[in-house]
Amino acid sequence: MTSIRDLVAQTRLPHETPILSALPGLTWHTCNPLADAGITTVGRLAEQTDVDLLALPGVGGRRLDGLRAELQRVARELKDGAQ
Repeated sequence: MTSIRDLVAQTRLPHETPILSALPGLTWHTCNPLADAGITTVGRLAEQTDVDLLALPGVGGRRLDGLRAELQRVARELKDGAQ
């Protein structure tokens, strides 16, 4: 399984990009626990492991899967747009 760090790298987004603008498909159910933990940019997100994220209150396997899927979607979109 691809790490969050690798998925963020695939998006090629600047690390200071806010998560809310970079990953518009995320719901507040995922964004709020990240923000509560101070994870508000893609750079801070890239610093987290799955274990770190799963340790956050309100983040479980389904939310982590959704986060991973949204990162993959954005990476694909940006790659397709660059071609």
